[in-house]
Amino acid sequence: MTPECIPCLLGRVLFESELCAPQLAAEAMREGLAALRENYVPGANSAEVATKVHRRVYDALGCEDPYADLKEKSDVVAASLLDRARDFIERSDDRLEAAVLVSIAGNVMDFGIPGHDDPEQLRNDLDGILAQGLDINDVDRLRQMLGPGRTVVYLTDNCGESVLDRLLVEELRSTGTTVVGVVKGAPVLTDVTMAEAPRAGLDRAFDEILTTGMFAVGLDVDRANDRLRSLLDEADIIIAKGMANFESLSDANIGPIIYLMRAKCRPVAQAIGARKGDNVAKLFA
Repeated sequence: MTPECIPCLLGRVLFESELCAPQLAAEAMREGLAALRENYVPGANSAEVATKVHRRVYDALGCEDPYADLKEKSDVVAASLLDRARDFIERSDDRLEAAVLVSIAGNVMDFGIPGHDDPEQLRNDLDGILAQGLDINDVDRLRQMLGPGRTVVYLTDNCGESVLDRLLVEELRSTGTTVVGVVKGAPVLTDVTMAEAPRAGLDRAFDEILTTGMFAVGLDVDRANDRLRSLLDEADIIIAKGMANFESLSDANIGPIIYLMRAKCRPVAQAIGARKGDNVAKLFA
């Protein structure tokens, strides 16, 4: 966690307060600041701190899911773009790389971050993101880990984004690979939970789908149940979508793992060896 993370995190607190209970925004900010004061210490993991902040803030707001309406709208917008995205994959010389890029394009649907305010933004941004291509491209290394008898654990991220993830899951499964999807165990930020999975078509896309079993920004491996931990340990490759999964798992001893994300902030971009605004498919083995 860097000092730059603090105003970003507090900006999210204000954003979700205004979505849920504007009259309680001051109390939510006080709770967020208190959680930061207690947990922002040298060497702190940004996702772990964010989890504690948002837990306090959600409780203060009395709101189980401040982002519920935005999540639904994101799924609707993404579903309307599926044909455009599928056509891009069909026209590509490398279907797997194209599907990875489509899934990364969906990662812009992450609200509360400056410059990411409206699901409709993806309609205008999609073609440009796809034309940009992958700035860090480890897709060939991913390809080598797929095939009959292989298993991928797919850690999902945001609603909307998860609709476009279906196209990548289709490509992965077409190789004979078993793909197990993981959604959040409780509403946190704009991430998909089991409640939204059918709306996004994820219940039909994956060979199996389970939850993290927890309220957490990203995934806290130390709190994972035995089933999930076993899957993570035994997977041939883990696919982790989005910055929060990278932030939370960067300290965890699991892998091989490939992070698929749009690098939307400077600290995460620097940590993964990219530039802000890059499309990243980075594999760590």
